[in-house]
Amino acid sequence: MGAYDIASIRNPAIKELFRLRVGGRRARAARGVCLVHGKQLVQSIGEFFKFREVYTHEAQGVYNADRVVRVQKTVLQHVLFGPKEEPAKRVDDDAFVIGKIDHPQPVEEFDSPPKWLLAIDKIKHPENMGLLLSTAVALKFDGVVFNAECVDPFSYKVLDASQAVAWTLPYRYATSQQLLELSRRHGLLLCAGSTKGRPLQDLPTSTGHRGFCLVVGSEAEGVQKELLQHCEQVSLPMSELVESLNAGVAGGILMHSLTMQLGGFASKHVAVACFAAAVQQWLLDLCLRKSTHLAAGVSTPSLF
Repeated sequence: MGAYDIASIRNPAIKELFRLRVGGRRARAARGVCLVHGKQLVQSIGEFFKFREVYTHEAQGVYNADRVVRVQKTVLQHVLFGPKEEPAKRVDDDAFVIGKIDHPQPVEEFDSPPKWLLAIDKIKHPENMGLLLSTAVALKFDGVVFNAECVDPFSYKVLDASQAVAWTLPYRYATSQQLLELSRRHGLLLCAGSTKGRPLQDLPTSTGHRGFCLVVGSEAEGVQKELLQHCEQVSLPMSELVESLNAGVAGGILMHSLTMQLGGFASKHVAVACFAAAVQQWLLDLCLRKSTHLAAGVSTPSLF
């Protein structure tokens, strides 16, 4: 098979990869790069964007990268899991492909006046963040606004959950006040999900706004009060058998419903198909992870 380019976890490049994986948002932003892992995901992103480096244990691997580095599988295991050895035994070989790519830069202003915006307020769970971003892309939202207390949308867990759709979605960070100003400047109706809000179907189809900005709040507390008081609060009709909805699912339903109610979507069938595909993918991922979550005692965060 020939010699590996890297065969030790003490290699400086491997130490850098490990720091990028375990480090926070600031560490990744300071270096201007983030990590993507998994052969399929690296290849999918590589169809449109070039990686700086791709690290793989494969004898032959073709990737869109400035440099492809062959690394022993145990070394890549260390990058992904640290000193633990057990995860590697139940992870497919394709997982041991790691790409280092330029960090997408935030925009100061969206290229064209946005009509549909998603604002994410203090979402902490990577799976929820991933589902929200995937749904926003599927429904062709114009952009997303994060506040500084959200989980890093470019952490490897979120990129895995969202299949790295963030590369195709303009984004920026904003405080509550900046979000209010942004919505007013573009004539957007600020909306938020709330159990105390009016039923979504009672929302007028014409509000005098150019579009809307949906705020999805944190799993534990919802939308922060200083922002919520400026929002049109809407609620979802739910069966008495259901106590609450996962924040990512609730946000996705609201995104779809608002595009139908306020967005003037040219074809409702297209919108339904897009949303159904996003939810189908999420449910598939959820089923695959269900046994792991139950074993770990992970609770399901909720919004409603």
